[in-house]
Amino acid sequence: MERTLYNSDGYAVAYITDDYHGTVYMWDGSPVAYLYDDQHVYGLNGRHLGWFIDEILFDNNGKRIGFTGNSCPVPVFKEPVKTEKRARDEIRPRWEAPPMPKLDFDFGNQDLSDLLRQGQIIWLPKEEPPQSSG
Repeated sequence: MERTLYNSDGYAVAYITDDYHGTVYMWDGSPVAYLYDDQHVYGLNGRHLGWFIDEILFDNNGKRIGFTGNSCPVPVFKEPVKTEKRARDEIRPRWEAPPMPKLDFDFGNQDLSDLLRQGQIIWLPKEEPPQSSG
């Protein structure tokens, strides 16, 4: 069963699938992160993004930034229709996780969608060779 992640305002931003990796998709279908050991949240690019503990996503500073419907501190809004999931790239090697901070009741300064997008794999188009004139 997929679990929706809400921001601190109660809006659905992403969801965690029930696949082998616990892949996290943005609402637009972009794969951005996954759960490791049911607690760490890693970007697909290998970057450690935070911790998922007791249905709350904490950033690397220990601040609350994402919630499931059961843990959200405000009423949640109705979920919009999901866009079809895009294919997930191969997961990159994980960076070393920072030491776990003291988990705090305060909200993080960053928006949930911005945090999760830091884990996205960004492909840049290959540079085209110069055209020969003649």
